[in-house]
This record gives sequence, C-alpha cells and structure tokens, in this order.
Amino acid sequence: MTESKAVITVLAGTNGAGKSSIAGAERRAEKAEYYNPDEAARAYLAAHPDSTGEQANAAAWEFGRKLLEEAIRDSTDFAFETTLGGNTIVALLEKAADAGLDVRIWYAGLSSVELHLQRVRQRVKRGGHDIPEEMIRRRYENGPRNLIRLMPKLAALRVYDNSAAGDPAAGVAPKPLLVLYAERGRIAAPRDLSRTPEWAKPIVARAIELHQAKR
Repeated sequence: MTESKAVITVLAGTNGAGKSSIAGAERRAEKAEYYNPDEAARAYLAAHPDSTGEQANAAAWEFGRKLLEEAIRDSTDFAFETTLGGNTIVALLEKAADAGLDVRIWYAGLSSVELHLQRVRQRVKRGGHDIPEEMIRRRYENGPRNLIRLMPKLAALRVYDNSAAGDPAAGVAPKPLLVLYAERGRIAAPRDLSRTPEWAKPIVARAIELHQAKR
C-alpha cells in the first residue's frame, strides 16, 4: 500500500486579492483549518496592545515561517496564507517539493494594482488592517514571478481572477473566475484559455509550456 504524501496547501495572492474569501472560506466550510497571518497579527495586538501593527505583522509572519519549516521537517500537512511576495517562503516551498511533499497553490489576483489598493482601503474602512502602498505594489510585481518560479514543482495549481465587483457593505464577496487549474504540470481547466486576464497571461503561458513538455 502506497503511503500518502504530506500536503502543503498555499493560499496565495497580493493583499486585497481575496485569498481568504476564495480558498480560506472553502477550507473552513470543510472544517479544514489554515494559518492566516492577518488573524495571527490581530491576536498578537490583542495580547500586546502596546505593539505596533508592523510588529504584529512581523511576529505573525515569523510564526508562520516556523510552522512551515516544522511541517517540512516532520512531513506533515500544513495550510497557510501568503502573498508570495518574498524569497523566504518561496525557497521553503521549493524545499518542501524537493523533499517529496505535495505543494498545492490557490492563487488569487486582480486586474490591476490599483484594484488591490482599493480593496485594501475598503477593508480598512471596515476595521481591517492597512498595508503600505509600496509594499502592495512590490508584491503585485513579485507574486506572479515567484509563482511562475514554483510552477514546475507544484502538485496542483488553481489561479483565480477576483476582479469582479462585490458589495462589501452587504457582505457580498466578488465572484471569482477560474483562470487555470493544473495537476502535476498538466492543464485540466478551463478548456478555453482565451479569456485569460492580462495579469495572468505570463502564468498561463508557463503552464502551457509545462503541459506541452509532458506530452
């Protein structure tokens, strides 16, 4: 009997993309938990009221990194949120894949960095935490590049465009569009890739290259 592999599930995307509403909500509906650094930062601030938001975010990120390292070391399942904007988490995910763990990514994106900024501002008005504009702009550029870097090592990838408007005041989330679903380098959906939004075209182009290499 073949032993099942440990799975690292990554809910990824630049701030404001809707990672939690797309993948996070589905996981929790299935009673499957995941590490959300935003929630961890809020808990840190509640426990350390004299801390700044920057300190809370740093503590939450560091704790998440340690949890990921432990999952890789112990070969155990782990799910978490990340922007994929930096090199540390990307390198750890490469290490996980090289160690034989299944790395599965849900990636959410929006049509423009301005829309990311707008969504974050809307979140702040509802009591959410803010992110510096320059950080969002940097992550908008780096996130897709880092995803493309990881793609040859992924067990599965889902990419969603979450640009369609919802109604935050009414609690109505945007309706995401599935841009790409690939399993072990083979494209499974959608059948028509002509609707690929501009921001996701480099990702889909890389997926096509990997798919053709499997033939």
